[in-house]
Amino acid sequence: MPKTVYTAIDPNGEEHKRTTADRTYTHTVVYQRSKDAAIARAKDARKGHVDSGNYYLGCVRDGHYANLMKFEHYRTDAARQASDAADAAAKMAGRTAEEYADAKVAEHLAAIEATDWTVYHNAGWCGRHDLALKLAAKIGPSAVILPATAK
Repeated sequence: MPKTVYTAIDPNGEEHKRTTADRTYTHTVVYQRSKDAAIARAKDARKGHVDSGNYYLGCVRDGHYANLMKFEHYRTDAARQASDAADAAAKMAGRTAEEYADAKVAEHLAAIEATDWTVYHNAGWCGRHDLALKLAAKIGPSAVILPATAK
């Protein structure tokens, strides 16, 4: 069965494509990610990074990942425990858990600054306008519904 290629052009002039052999699409929904939301998520993740840093420090101190010690194959594999402890030590690089967390947040923020926030991402293709409206409502105010054209 021949495949149909559907296209839609976003507000930046970029073309979005979808190929199908058995479906009909009338619309697609695109959206832009929020830089402010990404920054907030990066800062909110700090506690998790502190926890990770404490976890790695515990591994360095105890020579193994404590949660893996419940498995017999891990308890008997001293080489794996030593390798894991070395890996954790490398991740920590002599830092405290707080310093590790600050470095991870800084990495996230640097990636956020390097991101092109004008790009539209495709959230999905719909066969009816009412379905596109539902999808756009889930995404929020940055959602744009575009008509799909079969080629």
